[in-house]
This record gives sequence, structure tokens and C-alpha cells, in this order.
Amino acid sequence: MNESIKADDMEKLIGLIEKIAVSKHATIAMGVRDPDPDTVKCAVAAVEKDYADVILVGNQAEIEKAFRALYDIKDETASELPFQIIDTKTPEDELVSLLVSGKVDAAIRGTAKASDSLSILKKACHINKIHRIAILLTKDGNPYFFAPVGIDEGTTTEDKIEFICLGTHLLKRLGVSPHVGLISSPDEDGKREAAEIVRIITEEKKLHVVDYKLDLEEAFEHSNYIIAPNGITGNLIFRALTFLGGGDGLGAPILTDRHVFVDTSRSAGHYTKAIMVASALSKKKK
Repeated sequence: MNESIKADDMEKLIGLIEKIAVSKHATIAMGVRDPDPDTVKCAVAAVEKDYADVILVGNQAEIEKAFRALYDIKDETASELPFQIIDTKTPEDELVSLLVSGKVDAAIRGTAKASDSLSILKKACHINKIHRIAILLTKDGNPYFFAPVGIDEGTTTEDKIEFICLGTHLLKRLGVSPHVGLISSPDEDGKREAAEIVRIITEEKKLHVVDYKLDLEEAFEHSNYIIAPNGITGNLIFRALTFLGGGDGLGAPILTDRHVFVDTSRSAGHYTKAIMVASALSKKKK
């Protein structure tokens, strides 16, 4: 990564997010389906690290069973839970309801169903499109922001411009100076689109973006916010870096004006960090 970017803010970003999360100590709801001890362990760790007060939204009996298995507790009446449980058979509905009603400061999807959760969220928040920005840690521990990662996201020029504008605002909220790197297709349509994006972002939006074409290495070397050609490509790059490249995902905040919802991958299991991000981004005052 460019040394000026590192020195400015990126090197300390994770520590900063953690510090903000602890200072806010928000109330975070997490969707739970088919809970296992590892999932529950993530919630317990978030409470122990003082990131948030955690509410698990799902089948209470199953969550309590997973908790007892985690600590090898035999007596069903002897365990005092470090988190609250809201018992429901439809965690997707309840999770969004808690969020939009203001009963919690933020929410993470956890192991709730992705398509149902996002569909309900869109309807409740009266939004037509979802804009998720993944927070990625490389194997070396360098943090990056990355979008789009949803397979139906970033399909148009306008959508990519919206991602850049919303994402740079998110970075600035966290005290990060945005350095946007655009990855573009080498065909004629890709070249025209990239040129249009750069023109609009620099001339009309007064933001800075560099088109690195297909040079992913250069983009990661000199940028802290990477824009993929589309959601399918972005999803594949993100999965390759996390599951094959030894990286780590901290969740993908969905950018809305009023509410904070952090999307997570059911296969990742790193919900402690997603809770940390949700607490830090919440509207709760320090």
C-alpha cells in the first residue's frame, strides 16, 4: 500500500473502529438460524470485548442449547447468558423490525437468510437498491474497503458512481482519507464506462478516483477503496482474497441514511468483528 495512505490513517483503522465501538457500546441485534457453539461464541466475545450489548434473534431453545454446548454446561437452569435472546421463528422479520423501530442501534445479519433479510430491509427502509461495502483484511493485516460484492450490484455506471460517493462518505465517517481505485474491463464498453466514471467523479462530484484497468495489484498498492467491474467479479475477488488468500472479512455495511445494517457471510463466522463494525457505525453517541 502507498506509504502516504498507510501513514495517514489505514494502518490504525482497525484499532480506531474498535475504539469507537467500545466508546459507543451500542445495542446490536444479530440474526440467528441453526445456531452452533461457534456462532454463539462470537456473540459472547463481542460482549467480553465491550463492543456492544448483543441481542440474538432466533430460536431461544436452540440458542441456549448452543451456549450450553460451548461451555459444556449440563444443567439447563444453571447458565446465565451474557446476551439477550428474542425468541422467534422468523429472525429476518424480527431483526429488521428491531432496527427500523429504533429498539436497537444497529443490526448484523449473522446467520439469518440473506435474500429474505435484504428484501425485508429494502421494503422497510423504502430503498430500491442495496449498496454494500465489504471491509477486508489481507493476510498481512492491511485493511481495505471493497465494492460491489453482491452479484446483482454495480451493474450500471450510475450504480458504480453511487457506490463511490456513498463509500467515500463512509470512509470519511471513520476518519479515513479515501483513495478510490477503479478496476475496469479492457473491452471498448469497459473503457468508455471507466472514462465516464472518472470524468463524473472528478469533475462533478469533486472526488478522486484512478482507473487501474485490470491491474489489481496496483489498485491494492495505491488505493484503500476498490471498485470492481461488477458485483459478480467483486464477489469472486473478495472470496478469493478471504477464503484462499488468507484474508479476513469484517462484514459489509449496507449504506442507508437512517439505519446501520452489516451484512455477513454465513460461511465466514467472524461475527464478533461485524458486531464491532456495527457498533462503531451506529448512530448512538459516544
